[in-house]
Amino acid sequence: MAKLIYGVNTLKNLWCGGERINDKIISKSKYLAGLQYQKYLWYLFNAPDQIPPYDEISLFRFKQGYEVAKLARSLFPDGIEVRYAVEGIEGIESMERGRSTGDVKHLESQGSLGGIEEELIATKKLILMKEKRPIFEAAFLYRNSFARADVLEPAETDEWNIIEIKSATSIKDINKHDVAFQKYCYEGAGLRVNKCYIMYLNKDYKRSGQIDPQALFLKRDVTEEVEVLKENVEENIRIMLKFADLENSPEPPIGKNCYTPYECPLREFCWSFLPENNIFELYRGKDLACLFYQKGITSICGINEEETSMLTPVQRLQYESVKRKREFVDVPRLRCFFEKLRFPLYFLDFETFATAIPLFDGLSPYQNVPFQFSCHVLESLDGEPQNFYFLADGKSDPRIDFLRSLKKTVTDTQGSIIVYYENFEKTILQELAIAFPQERLWIEDVISRIVDLYEPFGSFYYYHPRQKGSASLKNVLPALTGISYDEMEIKNGEEASLKYLTTTFLSDSHNLSGEDIEKIRKALLEYCDLDTRGMIYILRNLRKVVE
Repeated sequence: MAKLIYGVNTLKNLWCGGERINDKIISKSKYLAGLQYQKYLWYLFNAPDQIPPYDEISLFRFKQGYEVAKLARSLFPDGIEVRYAVEGIEGIESMERGRSTGDVKHLESQGSLGGIEEELIATKKLILMKEKRPIFEAAFLYRNSFARADVLEPAETDEWNIIEIKSATSIKDINKHDVAFQKYCYEGAGLRVNKCYIMYLNKDYKRSGQIDPQALFLKRDVTEEVEVLKENVEENIRIMLKFADLENSPEPPIGKNCYTPYECPLREFCWSFLPENNIFELYRGKDLACLFYQKGITSICGINEEETSMLTPVQRLQYESVKRKREFVDVPRLRCFFEKLRFPLYFLDFETFATAIPLFDGLSPYQNVPFQFSCHVLESLDGEPQNFYFLADGKSDPRIDFLRSLKKTVTDTQGSIIVYYENFEKTILQELAIAFPQERLWIEDVISRIVDLYEPFGSFYYYHPRQKGSASLKNVLPALTGISYDEMEIKNGEEASLKYLTTTFLSDSHNLSGEDIEKIRKALLEYCDLDTRGMIYILRNLRKVVE
C-alpha cells in the first residue's frame, strides 16, 4: 500500500500512487464493462462515437439513481462534496464555520474544479482536515485505476468506510465487484479502509407523509466478500488494458455476457449476422443457445436430430414449426380455451409507472402505479367493440380515479375480462384492493373473471415462426395479424410510462408546451388502445385456426 504523507506542505501532491502500465485510465464504469464484455471496453476507449447513445429510458434511470443518491446523502448531514472544495485547508475550515444547517451541507465554491487533478487535490484536503466528516465523491487515482466514492464515512482514527449507494432494492454480484474496484484503488492510493457497505432501497418501505430516509434505505456490510474479489482486480485491470491497446476490436464469441448482468449497447450490432430464427430465439433457452453457438450452430434449423434431445418439449415444438415453416396448432387445447370465455368480453390493459422514491403515500420503491387503461367490450366475437379508456390528469395520486373509472367501465357482473399476461393486471388489482379496502369485494370479483390471452402462446397451444421464440403481445400480434407497433409514436410500456411521467411531473424541465403535452397524451391513448384492439384481432385469428 502506498504510504500516506500527512501535512499541510504536501497538499499539492495528488492523492495517487503506483506506476502506470500505460496512459489509459480504468474508471469504475469501464472496469464493470470490461468484466462483462471486452469488446464493449475496447469501444469505450477507441471508438466511443460508434456506441449507440443512451435512449430516454436509460437516461431516466440514471436520473432516478441521482435522486436516490442525493436523498441517501441526507443521512450524512455533515457531509462535504468534493466538487465544492476550495484551495487551502484554512479556506475550507472558515467556510465550514459559516455553513447553514439543514439538508446536506456543501462548501461554497470559490472556483471551478474542472478536471481529475483538481478533484484529487480537493479530496486530499478534505481527508486531511482535523475534524473528519463524511465526504461525497472523493476522487482517487492509483496506477491505472480511478474512482469516486459515493460516500466516505469517517471510522476509526485515520480510517474510512466506503459506502456505495444503489438505486435498487437488492444487491447484485456486480455491485460487489464495483466496491472491490474502489477498495483496490483507494487503498493503493494510500487510504486506510475500515469497512465496505452497500446502501440500497428497502422494498418493504411504504411512504407515509414525508420520505423517511432512515427507513427507506438499508445498509449491508460486504467487506469480506469485497476483500475476496479485490484479489483479482489488479490482474483484471492488466487484462483489460491489454484488450484496450489492441489495434482492432476483439471479437469474443457472443453469449450470456451480451445481456448479463446488463444489456450491452453493442448487442444489436454484434448479433446482426445471426440468421432468421436463430438459436438465441429458443423459447426460454438462452443457456442452451450458448451451448449450441459454441458448437457452431447459429440457426434453429441447424440443430441436428440427435441434439434435439436437449430441447424441452415446447422448444421441440418450436423447432418443428421453424423447420417445416408453418404454424403449430393444438386444436383441442385451443377449443378448451375458447370454452372458458363468457360474453360480454372485456379486453383490458393497464399502463403503469414506477419510481425509485415513492411519489405518494402507501407506495413502496418501484411499486407500479396505474395511470391509464383501455377497455374494448364485445357482445359477440364478430360484433363492433365499444372502447372505454382512462388517462390520469394532474399531479395527484391517480389510483383512486383510475379505480373509479374502471368500476364504471366494468359494469356487468358476468363476462370474461381478457388480459395479456394476467400476473401483471392481477398484481395491480390486488395492490389497489389493499390501498382501497372499500372496493375489495368488487376487485376480487374482477380478478375471478380474468382470462389470460397469453395462455395459448405461453403454453404453446399455438406457435408461429414469426414469433421469434416469444409469447409477448408485441411478437404475437404481428405474427398472427401483420399489425405491429413499429409505426407507433409510443412502442412499448416503458416508453408509455416515461412519456406520462415526463408530461405530468417533468414538463417544466423538458420545456414542454401545452401542445406538446396534448400530442403525447394522444399517443398514449393510441398505444394503449392498440393493446386491447390487438387482443381482439388475436382472438379472432385463433378462432379461425380452431374452425
